[in-house]
Amino acid sequence: MATTNNVTSNYVGKVAGGIFGTSIKEADTLRLGLLTVAENVNYKYNLRKFTYSDGTTDYACGFVPSGTFTQSEKQIVPEKLMNPFQICKEDFRQTWSEDSMGASASNPNAPSDIMEAITAEVLASQAAKIDSDIWNGLAATDGQFAGLIEQFTADAAIIKDGNGVTAPGHAVTESTVEADLKLALAAVPIALRRKDLTVCVSPDVFQAYNFYLISKGIAWNGSTEDKQAKFGRYTLTEVNGLPVNTIVIYEKKNIVFATGLQGDHNEIALVDEDEVGLLTGNVRGKIVYNAGVGYYNSEDIVWLVLTA
Repeated sequence: MATTNNVTSNYVGKVAGGIFGTSIKEADTLRLGLLTVAENVNYKYNLRKFTYSDGTTDYACGFVPSGTFTQSEKQIVPEKLMNPFQICKEDFRQTWSEDSMGASASNPNAPSDIMEAITAEVLASQAAKIDSDIWNGLAATDGQFAGLIEQFTADAAIIKDGNGVTAPGHAVTESTVEADLKLALAAVPIALRRKDLTVCVSPDVFQAYNFYLISKGIAWNGSTEDKQAKFGRYTLTEVNGLPVNTIVIYEKKNIVFATGLQGDHNEIALVDEDEVGLLTGNVRGKIVYNAGVGYYNSEDIVWLVLTA
């Protein structure tokens, strides 16, 4: 059974311009380098932790060891995933591509514009799906891996509502966003405050802050560049994959995305079955990759859901 192909067209017999896919959320997390990527991970990735508890004492002759070294580890076990799809070339002859497919009724050609459109649309959708799974993936759901929010929810050591911060219990607005950001940043452990922290906010939080700046006479520059803004010493980065009313603060090196090859989820195996002798009239494609996400230190991550 082929992948569902819903056709709504006003085809009048000639190609009229290119093919443009639907708007898909940008995959911010990987594209903007908001976490560490570990490649060539096909089975498990060990997050090795090594800490030292200070053992300073008053001076005395001799040598008595003190202090404590602690070694521990966590693991990321990437999930192997696939996205297979198939589409009938006849569907395109009946709608857009009769001229480019040629006069033969057997559909011997797969027009380059159609192949390129399939590739671009599937890859864009896949990138958005991976970005969403990094944050929202559920281990028990077919086709997903355990995302950060599922892990944060189960981890009592994360700095979150009830452990180091109290959520205000409201949805973010232009009038609350300054206090909301201050609340999240105040929960950052003192030892981390001078580190190079990543401050990720959901699109609604970012928009509220943008409106707040405008209300103070600090107009947005109107560019279409990546949406980042300064809040004191910190840079706020809008992340489409985050659920609404969410702020997450961490060091980039603390959170790791593990995968076989980063290029795996950017490549499609695409085959015209007529060209390989199967004579089905179909184009078949498949993406195969593995992916998982995790973190080293729970106590160094602030996860504030404002409505909690």
